[in-house]
Amino acid sequence: MEEGRPPFTPIAGIDFFEVRRSFDNGLAFDTLGFEQEPIWHINFINNDSVKIFSPDSNAMLHYSIYFDQDSIFHFGREWFRVKSLEKDSLLLQRLTVVSKTVKEARSNVYMKLYSESYIRDSLKTSVEELRQPRANDTAFIRWRSTIANANPTVIDSAFAARRPVQLIPKNPNVTVKTRSFSEAERLNQSAAYDYLYPEYDIVIKKAYKNFYYPFSVLVDGKGDVHLGKFVASEDFVESRKRVLEGIIDVYLKHLFTIKPGTTLGIPHTSLIMLRVRGIE
Repeated sequence: MEEGRPPFTPIAGIDFFEVRRSFDNGLAFDTLGFEQEPIWHINFINNDSVKIFSPDSNAMLHYSIYFDQDSIFHFGREWFRVKSLEKDSLLLQRLTVVSKTVKEARSNVYMKLYSESYIRDSLKTSVEELRQPRANDTAFIRWRSTIANANPTVIDSAFAARRPVQLIPKNPNVTVKTRSFSEAERLNQSAAYDYLYPEYDIVIKKAYKNFYYPFSVLVDGKGDVHLGKFVASEDFVESRKRVLEGIIDVYLKHLFTIKPGTTLGIPHTSLIMLRVRGIE
């Protein structure tokens, strides 16, 4: 056994389920609205290999384990520091490694896993129940939502909604499509990209003229819409602003039912990207 290497053999064959993933402050959410989600199901085969469940494949996939130093391992495409290793539970610290160097300031996420038997026999509960957000998460989101809703036109006060804004057409002349990403695009993106940066393609038929404008809007906790960012040359900023505010007031507010984004069921101001096309 290599010096300083925690052994996986004593826990080989045990199914472990991740029940909590949080930042070092104990919260599952950050100020931008990103949520750390506990999703891992893991089973160590021996000291050198592990099986990890893949939701995409609906199967346990085999990975090799590489030991570095100081309880640091690489498996499942991630770097970890083993903080605790017991037959009932594991505590792993996810590491950010750049050029073979651990960036400690960015390695602030911890994963708690319990064995299947411990969850069933000792805790007498379920994985799904243990994975639910905790009271401190709800308190944090309520606090952030209060700030965001008190400043509905301030982008820096808004944060991403775990359940993004819904734009529901009320008129047959308008359509909306939420942007989705291909598997190839997903390789370079977090699965959280959809709710962190929601994008909508809107087509308005029988518009006053043909037009196409990309811009962002803030949708507050009541479902009201406020102009966010847009691109225009310096001489045309004010005229472009008037046009976009007109599109919001005339088309978006009248032709759509707008439901605000929510996190943990709490509605709050969030930023979304729109690409609006008008067709005469």
